[in-house]
Amino acid sequence: MTSTSYAPLSLKRNIVFATIGRGYYALTQFLVIVVTSRLGTPEDVGILTLAAAVVTPLFFLTSMGIRDVLTVDDLDRFTRVDYVVLRLAGSVLAVLVAIIAAFAVYGEQDVVVPLSILAFSLIKFFGAQSALNHGLFQRAERLDFVAWSIFARGTAGFLAFVGVFFLTRDLALALFCEAAAWFLTYSLVDQGLLRRLNLESPFRALSATNLRRLGHLTLWVLPIGIALCLTRAATSIPAIVLENSAGLAAVGYFGVLAYAHTAMSMIANTLGSASAARLRRYFREGRVREFWHLNKQLTLLSLGLGLLATAFAWVAGATVLGWVFGSDYAMRAEFTVTVAASGLSLVASPAVTAVTAAQAFRWRIFISGSAAAMGLVSSLILIPTYGVMGAALAFVVTSVVYLAATLIVCWVLISKKAG
Repeated sequence: MTSTSYAPLSLKRNIVFATIGRGYYALTQFLVIVVTSRLGTPEDVGILTLAAAVVTPLFFLTSMGIRDVLTVDDLDRFTRVDYVVLRLAGSVLAVLVAIIAAFAVYGEQDVVVPLSILAFSLIKFFGAQSALNHGLFQRAERLDFVAWSIFARGTAGFLAFVGVFFLTRDLALALFCEAAAWFLTYSLVDQGLLRRLNLESPFRALSATNLRRLGHLTLWVLPIGIALCLTRAATSIPAIVLENSAGLAAVGYFGVLAYAHTAMSMIANTLGSASAARLRRYFREGRVREFWHLNKQLTLLSLGLGLLATAFAWVAGATVLGWVFGSDYAMRAEFTVTVAASGLSLVASPAVTAVTAAQAFRWRIFISGSAAAMGLVSSLILIPTYGVMGAALAFVVTSVVYLAATLIVCWVLISKKAG
């Protein structure tokens, strides 16, 4: 079938499908942490958290946000094949750097630590390729395809991880098996969905990519990669500092609390995925009023969700944490502070999408760099004294700076466009 057989969905339907897909993926990743905490130890959760803290910023840097950029690119200078090649090359580089970092920094620890980091990098590798496919689906405004892809990947990965960890209690082996499951779903499910939209990229086309054009694309989107790396580094810094200061068990406790940020980030990604193409169209056509109105609606929605999440954390967070993960994880105050920080980041997300839609990529380095710098300073000051609570407070400082910088940049861009 060709792409003409699949008409774009409405914005509301796309948001619904994106919410279902992201929500289901968040649930499967949440259950991975639950299973790890119940069948394993706080140290196992700490290793999982540390692996994410080390690997994820690398993939954010090398992916350079090209999924979101592809969604808002007019494709007058570059082709979708250029994006596919760049994502693949960047992912390979990220895996290589992750391997070096794992064995150079953590090689003297228990072998499960560097092996888990390696396995997690393979998971992110296959996830990165799938994410670019989601960008193609977003361009077609068919987020129902994104939902199907996420459903398949989340289910297969969760079952592989849980089955192996239940039988062996070997965290690294379970992560390797999850990576294998993600590869299978990418090969079978994603490729089938791409065929339906006539968006496959044959190897012949990939190998014929113009290297000069690919270099121009890399330079164009590199600021996004730097910004995303700094943004993720800002949330990784507390875990890394905490491991050095208090050990893997403390990282495990913080990792459970901080998963709220992962879940709320997926909500932010959902809103961005559903609205990015439309925001780009409004900005390109100079429809400032529609651009501002849609962004304001999404910001108010994000604010409401953030307030609800914070209230829930204060009222029922400790009870839920104790019931799901065990009594050792029932930290009401720390959890509420962490969720409040995540809520601030969620409020900033529509403005970040607006900045991307305006293709003001260099401004995002300023936003993320400011947040990362304050995150590092606050972590070094607060964590040695206050431990897990210090990590949560450092996260608040980071989120406040991130929100303030984002709103300032968004206001400047809209004012220039209107003028």
